[in-house]
Amino acid sequence: MRRFITLFLAALFLTPVLPVRADYGNRFVANKRIPLPLDRSDKKISYRFTCAEDMEITDAAVFCVEAEKPPAYLLSLQEDEKGRPSGTPLASSSFVPRPLSWTTLPLARALLQKGKVYHLVLEQDKMRGGDHPVGVIGPSNWASFLCTDVLNHLHCADGSPDPNTNVLGFEGGQWRELNREPVFAVYGAGEKYLGNPYDDPGERPIYGGVDPNDKSKQVLQGEALHFHCGYPATAFAIRIKKQGHPTSPLNYLILKHFYQIHKTAPVYKAEALEPGQVPSEFQWVTVGFGDKSKSNFSPECWFLVLQTDSGRPSKDPPGCEDCYVLSDVGNSGGLAYAAQFTFDGGPHLSREVYSVDGGDSLTWKDEFERDADWVAIGPDCPPPVKMEYEPMPTPEPLRDILLQGKFPE
Repeated sequence: MRRFITLFLAALFLTPVLPVRADYGNRFVANKRIPLPLDRSDKKISYRFTCAEDMEITDAAVFCVEAEKPPAYLLSLQEDEKGRPSGTPLASSSFVPRPLSWTTLPLARALLQKGKVYHLVLEQDKMRGGDHPVGVIGPSNWASFLCTDVLNHLHCADGSPDPNTNVLGFEGGQWRELNREPVFAVYGAGEKYLGNPYDDPGERPIYGGVDPNDKSKQVLQGEALHFHCGYPATAFAIRIKKQGHPTSPLNYLILKHFYQIHKTAPVYKAEALEPGQVPSEFQWVTVGFGDKSKSNFSPECWFLVLQTDSGRPSKDPPGCEDCYVLSDVGNSGGLAYAAQFTFDGGPHLSREVYSVDGGDSLTWKDEFERDADWVAIGPDCPPPVKMEYEPMPTPEPLRDILLQGKFPE
């Protein structure tokens, strides 16, 4: 009887909430890290962003690139006034950064509103809680903080637009937009997350191997997607380039992923691009699915990957010669819940995948805090049908048990 009551109550309260929007893939891009030094007391950095949902902020995180005997810095949350920080902190926290690492700082509770613009401001903490300036900042005592080179104007988690995102620098008494991508994280009560965790831009080599007759050494790259509805994708877009002079075409594969045993099954393979159609610098290229019946994805986990017979490994970046390269973005580690900030809000819904043995069905590798620049193109999922149910009367024996607080053995 006790087990029956537990299952009955679980059925009442643990109803799943299904997302409305289909997966499109990761559109967020970055080519390189850019450190912004704070080496004078009159310099500041602002990471400007639009809040994606109402949240009560509890913590914030920033990434330090370099640090040489650094002073203390102050991280403050401020409201926006005509595109600039207001100058009045809603919450703040002091810290001494460490190089090549994230620092997560507790903040006093502050309510952020959906659609409103805010700033995370970094500056030297001159007072460190006292009544007079302390610490030294200058050419031998400084730190730099991270941004990346491509301004995306997107929220990482779902690809929704954020036209206000930017990095601002304060110098000479005024703020100036730098047109760089802010790298930061904001945490809210009730497991809410916002920001850009992608501190590590990358390149993923795709090549055939040393021996063209031995396909077991081929390296394949792609993205795992978990569609939220039956999704009739018509095309896909990849951010791709060629390295050297590949001679074989770039192919795409659709693989069904059986997550319970981490095994894939091939569904479809076709040519994506001829070598002459691939640029020498990273560029988005759209490819139509050759057989639309094979790209009508059920709401399950699928691998979309790239393969070629051309090229060989190389010790020099990007890791191959006469090959193809797919761009990606990732987190280098040290940020709590980093995967929740990335595309689709969790590693089990989307993530980068790759194979170093020709796509063996049982040995695919997962990059849980990285995403390849791959987008599935198609319609939105239909909105979920709202169901209303009449309340069920509690059975008499169960009501008596609940009222008396006694459970029969």
